[in-house]
Amino acid sequence: MAGNPFQRRGRLFEGRRVIVTGASSGIGRDTATMFAQEGASVALFARREQMLTRLAREIESRGGRALPIACDVSDVDQVKPAIDEVEEQFGGVDVLINNAGVLIPSLFRSARLEDLRRMMDINFFGAIHTTQAVLPIMEKQRRGNIVNISSIAGRRGGITLAGYSASKSALIAFTEALRAELFASGITASLVDNPEWESRRWAVANFKMPPRLVTLGVIAAVTLGMAEVEVPLGVVTAQKIAGLFPDLTAAWIGLGSRAIEAINEWMGSRVR
Repeated sequence: MAGNPFQRRGRLFEGRRVIVTGASSGIGRDTATMFAQEGASVALFARREQMLTRLAREIESRGGRALPIACDVSDVDQVKPAIDEVEEQFGGVDVLINNAGVLIPSLFRSARLEDLRRMMDINFFGAIHTTQAVLPIMEKQRRGNIVNISSIAGRRGGITLAGYSASKSALIAFTEALRAELFASGITASLVDNPEWESRRWAVANFKMPPRLVTLGVIAAVTLGMAEVEVPLGVVTAQKIAGLFPDLTAAWIGLGSRAIEAINEWMGSRVR
């Protein structure tokens, strides 16, 4: 089909086999579509089976290859069979993108333990489960890319983000340790940091991170083997610099958060 980007020559990931978790919407959906457009066979993991099926049909109708698999990555008993199916259908796995995540904002004093556990189970252990299942395949191939979608909240916590920040901080530390373990193995472990989840909290800011920016960060991580990609550029560097002055940064974040919450409450009362 003329003009179909799924069928042009010289595609970036021709013949590569990719798994994307949390593929039913947002960053995961955009990333899966982009990899398929660039010639990869893409396995779509998420809990929402109908949305995965629709996305797979959309990709295949345009000439791509997609394998939808309903899978809750927080359940290790679902992950291994899902990875086995991908290996059977695709013949291996070249790229794993751990994107599945959940944010349940709450002040810590009122947070429910089950919500804190759920964020850790999906945001951290979800990546653990998939990585443990995929790593033997990549080691057998002696090549592979593991990309974990993280968050600036994992670098510095904020109000209502205690559980979320803890889960993303664990993901960051895990990725850095894994990267060291995999040195010179042909397998890379990368982080893509972004403020997409956090931006949803601030109605007054009227800002939401475009998924395509994060997708481009993932592509940079895979193609260049980068250890860490900041989206937007400089956001993690700013967090690291802020870490040099923890007392001042905590006061600034606290005052800023309270001010924005007050403005949002005032705007809400005006709308009502």
